[in-house]
Amino acid sequence: MNKFFKTIGRFLLAALLLSSAVVKAQEGNYSVVITIDGLRPDAISKSNAPNIKSLMKEGSYSLEAQTVIPSRTLPAHTSLFTGLNTRRHGVIFNRWTPSMGYVNVETIFTIAKKHGLKTAMLVGKDKLQYLAKPVSVDHFESTRESPRSIEEISSRFSSYIKIDKPDIIFVHFPEPDLTGHKTGWMSKEYIKAFEDVDRAIGEILSSLREAGIYDDTFIVITSDHGGHEKGHGSSNLYDITIPWIAFGKEVRKGYRIGKRVFIYDTAPTVLSALGIELPLRWDGKPLRDIFINKGNIRVSP
Repeated sequence: MNKFFKTIGRFLLAALLLSSAVVKAQEGNYSVVITIDGLRPDAISKSNAPNIKSLMKEGSYSLEAQTVIPSRTLPAHTSLFTGLNTRRHGVIFNRWTPSMGYVNVETIFTIAKKHGLKTAMLVGKDKLQYLAKPVSVDHFESTRESPRSIEEISSRFSSYIKIDKPDIIFVHFPEPDLTGHKTGWMSKEYIKAFEDVDRAIGEILSSLREAGIYDDTFIVITSDHGGHEKGHGSSNLYDITIPWIAFGKEVRKGYRIGKRVFIYDTAPTVLSALGIELPLRWDGKPLRDIFINKGNIRVSP
């Protein structure tokens, strides 16, 4: 009989812990992850980008973060979503059609859904739908790959966030990558494209304030790759070095991250900010040092 009650007790304790984990993940915290396609870190200092620079001043950042090889959009975003390097997730292709199916490993969104969170994606390249595994994304929108998509994406974000307020929303701007391929990385046109994205980010921040969730939102802004001349994809430092910026009320201000940052650290860091247990076997690790209160970051077996 004692053995029976001990078993019941363990079951109830496990259920209570699971319930508390879900509640913790839903205490009113939100996360916005933004990727600026093809953004080199050195473009920030050479641009009129008040919103990005303000987030760096008020948050934590690295201008020496590293993406994966091949340094291309789909492999890099797959690493960002899965917490895995390319060797582990196996995505080295950069084109996708629906007939190819979806990513076959856990993503930040599949894990979020297990915790009852609402998810959304607003992207500027159709191929990123590869990461929107069925049932893992509640709302998906894609725009055509064009400079005009900058305003289109920020406008759609504004409309959507005020109504639905998803717990995690991923936003992807296809610029300045598109312009880099046309006129070259660090050209005046490339810098202008980034400045246009910076203005759109300002509108996103305003939308979060209008939606009443700005103070409860953890924001990450990064890139999938850099570039040189009119291309990318190699191990060239200009191709693989990216910015990584985090902002939120629990994030240290004006903190330049001392440790090495990888694009696949993004998913575990976002889940940590939301109080969600982390997969043990991810290559990426939560960037604990950026948080004022590092807390207890739990890792699942």
